[in-house]
Amino acid sequence: MSQVYMIEHIQHIFQTDLSEEVRSLHEIIGLGSVNKIFSVKGKVGEYIIRLNGSDKRLEYKKEAWCISKVGALGIPGPEVLGTGMLDDICYMIQRKLPGTNGKLCDEVERAIIWEKLGEYCAQYQQIQEIDEAEVKSAAFHKDWKSRLHYNLEELNESDSLLTERVLTKKEHDWAREVLKTLDRKAFRMGLVHGDLCPRNVLKDGDEVYLLDWGTAGVNIVPHHEIGLVKMSNEATEEEFGLFLSGLGVSLDAYQKIEEEIRILHFLHQVDVYRWAEGRGLIKVNDYDLKVRKAFNQIR
Repeated sequence: MSQVYMIEHIQHIFQTDLSEEVRSLHEIIGLGSVNKIFSVKGKVGEYIIRLNGSDKRLEYKKEAWCISKVGALGIPGPEVLGTGMLDDICYMIQRKLPGTNGKLCDEVERAIIWEKLGEYCAQYQQIQEIDEAEVKSAAFHKDWKSRLHYNLEELNESDSLLTERVLTKKEHDWAREVLKTLDRKAFRMGLVHGDLCPRNVLKDGDEVYLLDWGTAGVNIVPHHEIGLVKMSNEATEEEFGLFLSGLGVSLDAYQKIEEEIRILHFLHQVDVYRWAEGRGLIKVNDYDLKVRKAFNQIR
């Protein structure tokens, strides 16, 4: 998408959807690599518009659903003014929020952010399913057991994790046996944001706004979200402790489930690898290296 092409579409979208005149706009760079994000000043208000290809249509619908549901729980976030598609561009319009992106906040503010993210996590993980019909029907796995069984079946003799030497034969066999141990366990399901970090936050005084539900889904809680935060290395040890505190998980309670968290994180990375493999994207975001790293965490 060229810059001129996107700007023309943005102007048309605002005129059509909001009857709003675009006075100025600029692209926001450095806070994500998936979407094109523009800050737009109109005659009436200020907005954020996110643009991507047509494959993001359901993702934007899912985001709008999540923002609405967690907003009803009292978790502050952007107001979604509309989603849609124009030609080959999918878009989401949000009212612009005040504040500073958490990525630019100082150490003291980051500490507040991480504890608040834990508090938010404790609230929204009580939501047990995404009941937006079209989004739900498009899910590849119906539940965590189907995700597990699918990936166990893919860990076979012709697996590219073997042929591409991501794992040795011995490691591959061992990983399969480790994943099998999950089948005997019972877990609680809930909504997971999937990318909790200061980059996805705006802080305005005491208010902490939570953004970007593009990677959200229903998964095992609190394990999955804890694993994603821990393995992302976004948080320092102190910040991770504050996140757990906000979540209401003591250090002792975390240590009791730490092994399960690591195994489930490995399952997650293998599952994402399968997704990338099906789209020829293995090397785009080093999905193979992420599997290797997650495997090393369970050895």
